[in-house]
Amino acid sequence: MVDLSKVLGQDSPGQAVEAWYEANQESRLHLGLSEIGHECPRYLWYRHNGYKQQPIDGRTLRLFQVGNNIEDQAIFDLMKAGYAVTDNQKEVVFDHNGIFLKGHIDGIITGLLESKKPHLWECKSANDKSFKKLLKSGYEEWNSGYRAQIHVYALGLGLDNICVWVEHKDTSTIYTERIKLDKEYAVNILQSAFDAIQQEAPPERKCPSQSWYAAKWCKFADVCWN
Repeated sequence: MVDLSKVLGQDSPGQAVEAWYEANQESRLHLGLSEIGHECPRYLWYRHNGYKQQPIDGRTLRLFQVGNNIEDQAIFDLMKAGYAVTDNQKEVVFDHNGIFLKGHIDGIITGLLESKKPHLWECKSANDKSFKKLLKSGYEEWNSGYRAQIHVYALGLGLDNICVWVEHKDTSTIYTERIKLDKEYAVNILQSAFDAIQQEAPPERKCPSQSWYAAKWCKFADVCWN
């Protein structure tokens, strides 16, 4: 008779892999362009000033890696289909009064039938609930942080056009959309982020209480409230 408690317990391969991810995670101690659309200026301040965030569990870290794998496969598939995808992980940098904000793009795509111009290419993946929301709302209403990211990247690269690619994690269904750069919006997002992070003390928090839903999920909940 097999003792399933040993097979499925702490010594199982799955838990060993997740433990490895947890032991080897590298916490980013700076604010990147991918996060400047966060609604809370206090979060931006903590991130920019190197405050330690709550550790991420191994399952979530593996989920991040799945997203990276989807991005690699998408680039491979697009190039096989005749598109050109270049500049993967190219750095974008903004400098304001000696304060730098940096980020890395997924790529620049050319060869679209709709336009001969190069487009910023952004790749995301989504679970079923999130993907259904995307189909209903469109990319820019889907996630405020993702919206800020693409417009700021496009502004930094001098591109007027954006092509987003979102893949359903369960079905591999692909959603694509072309978006025009909103320069005024991108500049305002950048200005708001720089205004927040260059303050001497943490800005006011957005959450009205520690029990607020957003506070429960915040990476800096401990330092913010305690």
